Amino acid sequence: MVGDDGAVTDTSSTPPEPVRWALAGYGSGGRIFHAPLIASAPGLQLAAVVTKSPERIAQLRRDHPGTPAVPDLDALADLGVRGVSISTPPASHAELAHRALAAGLDVVVDKPFALTAAEANNLVADAERRGRLLIPYFNRRWDDDFLTVRRLVDSGRLGTVHRLTSRLDRSRPVKPGWPSDPDRGGGTLLDLGPHLIDQALVLLGPAVTVYAELDTRRGGPDHSVTTEDDIQLHLRHTSGARSTLAAGLASPATGPRFLVQGSDAGVRIEGFDVQESQLKQGSSPSSLGDDWGVDPHAVALVTAVGGAAETIPLDRGHWDSFYPAVAAAVLGDGPVPVDPRDAVATAAVIDAARESDRTGRAQPVVIGPKRVSPAVRAAHQRPPSG
Repeated sequence: MVGDDGAVTDTSSTPPEPVRWALAGYGSGGRIFHAPLIASAPGLQLAAVVTKSPERIAQLRRDHPGTPAVPDLDALADLGVRGVSISTPPASHAELAHRALAAGLDVVVDKPFALTAAEANNLVADAERRGRLLIPYFNRRWDDDFLTVRRLVDSGRLGTVHRLTSRLDRSRPVKPGWPSDPDRGGGTLLDLGPHLIDQALVLLGPAVTVYAELDTRRGGPDHSVTTEDDIQLHLRHTSGARSTLAAGLASPATGPRFLVQGSDAGVRIEGFDVQESQLKQGSSPSSLGDDWGVDPHAVALVTAVGGAAETIPLDRGHWDSFYPAVAAAVLGDGPVPVDPRDAVATAAVIDAARESDRTGRAQPVVIGPKRVSPAVRAAHQRPPSG
């Protein structure tokens, strides 16, 4: 490049400016599951956090000195922000995402993407109208166990998969606030359910019907909590496979995380992906480097028809790949890491699960109108796994 003084400057190796990104919400979700990954992502800069809480502003200053707190989404334009991640109580996700899209921002939405499939469809249609990226935060697609199962399924080693059992068993006390308030999106179906459902749909294809049992086992000290904390979903997929998805917060004894059965072999995986515990311990991809997402003791047991068994190490977990992919998509250098239509499909399963629990019968999965244009479909093409 030739400057005003006639000097020639070589810009071929000059890295592009990082994409300035904001985070809406600095509760446990934003503080633990988003901020460290945004701050660690090559090509992305944590430019602001939207919060009015004095306590959370003080925490932000300790965690990320120099990152400003702003009171609302409207304040982001003056900071040159390109996009925002929504990590607020679930009932506010769709509303805030619409506001961010209207402000000209690209948007990442934490789970649940929306409370219903109708809300999810409306959100996707809004992003299409405005020509903005809309990206669900299905980070557990990059769990070590799921990446391993997906690799085994995609490689054909298991043969034709006909049964998937996926569990998230936990034992937790009742939490006050929105987690125990059904009107604010509380409950296990909207908390852990989206992860389990999305993973099953990725592995086995769209769901046709759902039979669900949703129960409240804890109830709180005064038995006033009515949000479900124990869920069992039985899905029938277009592929002919069936999946059983279970999650509970009153489950002190844990079952296998994955149990997958195929015509040639099956796989069993115990335990939980390590990345959540790494973040909760205050670590990040930046601080851990090559140790991020690595659990040297985590293995999968693959058993072939006839009984021959092999223990294999799990793939490295890669939550750290999500936000770099977001940065690339914003710059037009790659597809988004998760297609927003996948979040609509997940919301449709949740709708059917609630109706199934109400009626006691299996219910069809109705995704609703597909109002996304071919151009937007191309922009949101799902990238390869890993």
